Amino acid sequence: METVVVMVAGLVDHDVAVRVWRDRPGSVLVRHVAAETCVRRWVDGIATDVDLLHNCVSCTVREDLRELLKGFAGHTVVLHLDPLLEPDAVRRNLGVDVECVITVLDAASWLDDALGDASMVSDQRTVAQVVVAQAEAADVLVLQGDADERTLAVLERLAPGAHVCTPDTVVVKRGSRPRMVPLTPECGVSTAVFTADRPFHPARLNDALDSLLDGTVVRSRGRLWVADEPDLALHLESAGGGLHVGEGGPRGGKTTQIVAITLGEPDDITNAFSAALLTDDELSFVDSIRKMAI
Repeated sequence: METVVVMVAGLVDHDVAVRVWRDRPGSVLVRHVAAETCVRRWVDGIATDVDLLHNCVSCTVREDLRELLKGFAGHTVVLHLDPLLEPDAVRRNLGVDVECVITVLDAASWLDDALGDASMVSDQRTVAQVVVAQAEAADVLVLQGDADERTLAVLERLAPGAHVCTPDTVVVKRGSRPRMVPLTPECGVSTAVFTADRPFHPARLNDALDSLLDGTVVRSRGRLWVADEPDLALHLESAGGGLHVGEGGPRGGKTTQIVAITLGEPDDITNAFSAALLTDDELSFVDSIRKMAI
């Protein structure tokens, strides 16, 4: 029999992992909590300290789980993640299939956290980057407290297909696939989609990125074509006030695409990035320079 893994995440105090464990007789409850120099791991209440690897909590938990899960073949293992951990960072190369990711969130404060720019005390991430990544990975979203319609509309776009429930009604189930992001505005929440078949001007692109950091964008992702990196695609990702642009591998086509979930005007985002593209004159100049180089 294969090992069944249920992962429970969330930047809130909760007892959801314990509830799931109790509802599955014979299952094993594993919890990791980060400390200053180690990660403390509990297995059905028995604690063990695990030395940090590379000063990385996610790496430590993942490698510890790879070894630990070998001893639980045929069992259901309920993983109660440290509140700071993102599910995708832990399950990457874990070696077993994760049946379900459950993310617990505070319904009243989650959206404010997701739009903010507050920094985590423990590392260089923002609170928004953590809570958005945790919700985005969920097959099941457990809401503690009452969520307003706007929060629900954001979550529907961030984790389309996820089952939404309360701690008292939590279930273990995979989210429906494919996860198509709703494009129709709802409760002031919209999805901005920008595509282009010409590159960005590097300086103007930097200005356009500010449109993702105005306090109204929950999440954006994109693949960018920039004029001074003709053979390289750049990967864009933002959550609230946190943004990262890095190498995204070889460029596979002459296209750019950006998708953003926003509480603002989607046209403000698409117009900002349109203005950052090379003009016809600039594009002709770049093409002539490349021909000369050949």
